[in-house]
Amino acid sequence: MTNDGKKPSHIKRGRVFYSFHPILGVLKRRRLHSTITSTEGTELIIDTESHIFWWARNHYTTGLSMIRHYTWHEHSSELFLAEMENAGVDMAFVISYDAEDVKWSSEQRGYALEDFAGGKKYTKKGCERDPKRLLWFSTIKNPDHYPSSKIVEADLKEGAKGIKVFPGFIQKALNHPELIESFRICSQHNAPVLISLEVLRPPLTLGLNEYVQQLGQVLDMFPKSKFCLLHAGCADPLTPKFEPISRLMDHHDNLYLSTAFPGEVWDDGSEYPFPNYLRRIEEIVKRVGTSRTMWGTDWPWFEWAFKYQQGVNAILRHAHFLSEDQKREFMGESAIRFLNGKS
Repeated sequence: MTNDGKKPSHIKRGRVFYSFHPILGVLKRRRLHSTITSTEGTELIIDTESHIFWWARNHYTTGLSMIRHYTWHEHSSELFLAEMENAGVDMAFVISYDAEDVKWSSEQRGYALEDFAGGKKYTKKGCERDPKRLLWFSTIKNPDHYPSSKIVEADLKEGAKGIKVFPGFIQKALNHPELIESFRICSQHNAPVLISLEVLRPPLTLGLNEYVQQLGQVLDMFPKSKFCLLHAGCADPLTPKFEPISRLMDHHDNLYLSTAFPGEVWDDGSEYPFPNYLRRIEEIVKRVGTSRTMWGTDWPWFEWAFKYQQGVNAILRHAHFLSEDQKREFMGESAIRFLNGKS
């Protein structure tokens, strides 16, 4: 149910059938009479940022309210699949990270390694429950402590669909030799790359403009590989900070944007249908269109603010600035192109 007590119109509780999807090369569930349909006449909704774990920022040690369920309750693959089923979501990028991979971010917010329970093994195992719907992305390890590129290659061989990098968390430039080697390996495997420029703290880390400049160089080095900036590049679309991201998108056809927590800003609280979020999505679309912008939720981090189903309906029912064709692209077809290997 949505907050207005109605079932979302795009969910069909009747017959379900399976057919072969030629782009992904996977068996994709297709529902009849859906509101959002692909060019093949079928529903296609893909969440391009999500996670599963035992708990994070444990309420007992951090003092965070228990209304943030992730502080005390397991958010497993089984629970996520139930949420996806209820909301009519077909697939999700499920990103794994170990506590040490996000140590920088945790410490900047006053948390510690002990405040997170989950990790790569947990996520990989969870995605194996339904690998055609839960697409595992692994996070690059800090090259100061691990042979990062070798681990990337091993993860891809073990089923990872792609990789994610937090350059600020490991205080590394995007053109660091180990990151470049990791990108080269991804290119060989036709594996896409997710990049998050969140929690930058110059001079302890590089700044956003420095990373944008480096990313432009990386995109030129690997013109046939797909890269995606999460959180709309971590630059608020309603401010001039988004301009470098917009220019980068204009100049590089192999760059995509995922739009969960756009600009690292959430200022709607729990006010459905999240008008400020929709304003940011509208501005992104005005600047860069929908052919390379993708819907995402960052589940379960914002479960305190919106039900998963509301994250879908905010776009389907309330993003009136999007045409039906744009909704199809934004909710799934752009993600299909991103997953489809080389440009």
